[in-house]
Amino acid sequence: VIGGVTPWGTWLACEEVDRGTVWEADPAGGRASVQHLGMGRFSHEAAAVDALRRVVYLSEDEPDGLFYRYVYPSTGLLGGLLQAALLADDGSVTWLPVPDPSAATVQCRLQVPATVFRGGEGLCIMDGRVVFLTTKGDNRVWRYDIPSERMDVVYRPSPGSVLSGVDNITVTP
Repeated sequence: VIGGVTPWGTWLACEEVDRGTVWEADPAGGRASVQHLGMGRFSHEAAAVDALRRVVYLSEDEPDGLFYRYVYPSTGLLGGLLQAALLADDGSVTWLPVPDPSAATVQCRLQVPATVFRGGEGLCIMDGRVVFLTTKGDNRVWRYDIPSERMDVVYRPSPGSVLSGVDNITVTP
């Protein structure tokens, strides 16, 4: 189980299995865990919370996985909208609503014509402005600029590169 910390002191535990979900857990054990089905049923890897904009970014650990965001209301994580990123040739990102996050009949990643991110792994947010995503299928590190809604690759391997099998990520100024 991977996931990510929330700004309010809980942990989003991501089930890295087919039709997996996201559970919000209190590490101190003071509150019962809550399952967030609205964040989709797929092989979740990581979660990164942008509390300012009320968004949770999610990676999908599949060779044809997507990069998602879950936009939640001011009342909390329940009742939000799951979207998948469509990356244009110029780097601009359009967020496409996933019609059925429960994946009752069709897997989430097959419901929208979004961009494939090959084996989504780690996610983190830097300075509340930039989301970094790693993909193990192509050993890339992606950068999504939140204010401009643009995305690019900041690392791709070249012959002889020592970084391979990219997985989790963290950043610091």
